[in-house]
Amino acid sequence: MVKHSSKQSSSTAPNTVYYGMVETEMGWVGVAGNNEGLLRLILPEKSPENILTELDFYFRSGERLVRKEELFSALAEKIKNYFAGKPTEFNQEKLNLTGYTLFQKKVLLITRDIPYGVTETYRWLAEQAGFPLAYRAAGGVMRINPLPLVIPCHRVIGSNGQLTGFSSRGGLELKRRMLALEGVLIT
Repeated sequence: MVKHSSKQSSSTAPNTVYYGMVETEMGWVGVAGNNEGLLRLILPEKSPENILTELDFYFRSGERLVRKEELFSALAEKIKNYFAGKPTEFNQEKLNLTGYTLFQKKVLLITRDIPYGVTETYRWLAEQAGFPLAYRAAGGVMRINPLPLVIPCHRVIGSNGQLTGFSSRGGLELKRRMLALEGVLIT
């Protein structure tokens, strides 16, 4: 179980993870990071308790979670705007992709640059990463994306133009709703 603290701490130990939550029109969104950048974003959940459950699951290796909303205030405003249907980009956020392979980082960073309202395919991702036949591997990277929305994996679709895969709890329906917010309608 991850230890939680709402007290401000002067500790900047490498295993301290800061988090914040924001209520949006689609539910509660959680974000976590450390001094190196963002580590995790949890798409809309029904309650703050659900966000904490997800954070506990993700950070179960002894990290200490400290709630520090002020660290995420600018990002929280962008998240609110996005789920209110306002065009919003997240490609300037500082990321911490420690622990990912070079291929995974490359695919995640390419995905990060897919613009609002635009979709690309898994095949396109693999080609952009320099591995044109690795589209299934690119899909695997989308499945483990720690920062959906900031790294907009919902904008990646099948080569046939259909929605495929979305590992967030909301599944394909959430992917469809997020794309609809951006003006992309997929039947």
